[in-house]
Amino acid sequence: MTPASRLQDRLKQKVQKSGGQYRKVRWEGRNGCPDCLVWWDWPHVAFIEVKALGDRVSTIQGREIARMRRYGIPVYIARTNEDIDTIVEQIRSGNDTDV
Repeated sequence: MTPASRLQDRLKQKVQKSGGQYRKVRWEGRNGCPDCLVWWDWPHVAFIEVKALGDRVSTIQGREIARMRRYGIPVYIARTNEDIDTIVEQIRSGNDTDV
């Protein structure tokens, strides 16, 4: 299992244990989009790109994340277990101003 896969598993468990929903997302015809969607009740929803420490956000990913954020879509990048804990709490509490 890769470091990124372990982080995705942690994200999935954290979200589900807190009563939320987790989906691994695959985008048809679009490269660089975030790989996870999480939500609780509306408007507590966000996309999360999981990257292991040392993995970089590609130019295409950076552009797509910036595009989504310009339209008001919350997108986070998680690199550590601590990032996941913080991000989940921000989304659940509605305090997602640090997107």
